[in-house]
Amino acid sequence: MKRLVFGLILLCIGTVAWPQRGKLMPVTSSSKKALALYNEAIRYYDAVHTDKAIEAFNDALGEDPDLFMANYHLALFFLMNESPDNFRRYSYAAVNCKAKLSEGEELLKEAIERLRRGHEDVTDIGRRLVDMYPGDPNTYNYLISFLSITGETEVMVETIKTALTVTRDPAPFYNQLGYAYLNLKQEDKAEEAFDRYIELDPKNPNVYDSKGDYFLYVRQYDKAYESYMKAHTMDPSFSEDKARMAQRLYEQEKGRRLQVIPM
Repeated sequence: MKRLVFGLILLCIGTVAWPQRGKLMPVTSSSKKALALYNEAIRYYDAVHTDKAIEAFNDALGEDPDLFMANYHLALFFLMNESPDNFRRYSYAAVNCKAKLSEGEELLKEAIERLRRGHEDVTDIGRRLVDMYPGDPNTYNYLISFLSITGETEVMVETIKTALTVTRDPAPFYNQLGYAYLNLKQEDKAEEAFDRYIELDPKNPNVYDSKGDYFLYVRQYDKAYESYMKAHTMDPSFSEDKARMAQRLYEQEKGRRLQVIPM
């Protein structure tokens, strides 16, 4: 279960696309359309609609193949999700980008170069980005992702808490916080974070998918099933396999059938 929770922390790390309080790290592109598609991808990623995010990132690259940040996000996503061929593809494109990059993008390029060489710890780059753009929640997300790779969950929690003080869109950070607390086996704090996530973004099916993961972790399989099914009812692309798993675990544990919600 711990491995599952760690993987889920990685999956839910996105980037905030909404206007924020502080100076933002520039995103370089030669195409306004590519930049618009990139921002669309970030919104999908932030809401954990990963398939749509990947599609939009690739659409952005179709408009501007040298859009570094799209290649960066895809490379990191596939690294975290153990898809080495895709990681090599997008990381190669990122490090061979010919565009003139911003200072922050150059640091992320250095991070990808080091990850390609097999160096897992690039947290120093994440900290430098936070120091450069302390009012940009995106830089905290970059650091959080690097801390996820090294498994520094306690530091990750403190980083998320700091990000919550600067972002105008706190919901995704509460999602990350919930998974981080689960990884630390602090179930009560995890539930508080997931409940806050639901409160802030109730129309997003992922909030109920995440709460389902919490219920699964604490072995409340019937509640996990109901939460997954709520997400699935809102968006059929969400949670079907997880709902079936929760149903199966409940029936194995209780020795009786769970009342099924029609899909």
